[in-house]
Amino acid sequence: MAKGSVLFRAVSIALLAGCVVLPAATGVFGQNAGTPRKLNVVRPSDADAAASQDADVVFRKAWSGTRPRTLPESKLTIRGTAVSKQATSRETEGRGGDFVRVPGHLTFNGGNVVEMAESHNIYLASQGCSTPSCFGDPETFLKDLGKSEFIHITDQYVHETASNRYTLGDGATIPFTVSKTPLTDHDVRGFVHAVASATGDTGYGHIYHVFIPPGQDECFDATFTVCASNIFCAYHSSVTFKDIGHVLYSVEPFADVPGCQVAPNSPNGSLIDSTDDVLSHELIETITDPDGSAWFDITSGGMFGQEIGDECVFIVFVGQNAFTDPVIINVDGRKYALQPEYNNRAQACTAER
Repeated sequence: MAKGSVLFRAVSIALLAGCVVLPAATGVFGQNAGTPRKLNVVRPSDADAAASQDADVVFRKAWSGTRPRTLPESKLTIRGTAVSKQATSRETEGRGGDFVRVPGHLTFNGGNVVEMAESHNIYLASQGCSTPSCFGDPETFLKDLGKSEFIHITDQYVHETASNRYTLGDGATIPFTVSKTPLTDHDVRGFVHAVASATGDTGYGHIYHVFIPPGQDECFDATFTVCASNIFCAYHSSVTFKDIGHVLYSVEPFADVPGCQVAPNSPNGSLIDSTDDVLSHELIETITDPDGSAWFDITSGGMFGQEIGDECVFIVFVGQNAFTDPVIINVDGRKYALQPEYNNRAQACTAER
């Protein structure tokens, strides 16, 4: 296990060490879409930590919210394969020919995209924060998002137009104790491995979202330098485990904090809208650029490497405090304060295809 890992400190309190209490994929996790969702309890084991240690990180990219950029983009991004700043011949595939490049234009770099997928939420359930409502009820938002016009902003990038492509799958809780010692991405990969092993759901048709409770920091690694407490609001990543294969996941530290919050007076309050704003950013970027090799900006300078959500983060100041400045978007009949996404066809940030 990596130095500084807190995987087992987090899950060992009052637990049966090394036990994964979950049915096989043909059991509760394998029920059809018409049955009620269940949040199954998962207890990561030594095998999950070992799988995390041996895994190959394909891509990881963090988003800083409204925090001052103290590190270059290269320090917030890990790519398994180098990318160039040259456009590819497939840049205009499916869009009917070239058009004038504008700042913010996204280029297709030949990698995989997510045409359809289930989202699986993983909650680190601590004392006082053990249900989805603690994080602002992201389950309701994901259900609304999957049926909305807003999610169709991805159509032009994945070359699919069908509705209900992105749905809410089964989720899990991991009993957890908040600590002053930060979690690392190694720990999170262990959590994801434990749940994905139990569900049997891997590959590009499944995306895991890990929600971290308030008061718990999380960092890229055990140097504890690039962390939620000082640098990022969230990140999305792809990893290849040697036993279960390729897995996509995002990490959502508690979002209702300075630097990650939406502007005051949002439709659902700061907790719900801040969580959903961050979640939609990471989910849509995972859909359009899961491995860091599909759709992103290749222009020189500060725009290089920015994805569909990065292009459209706007900032507003209230007094001396900075907030994201979202738009009010009707998501399947419910209003949310969310950032728009970059639309190549419109050459603008929009909330519609």
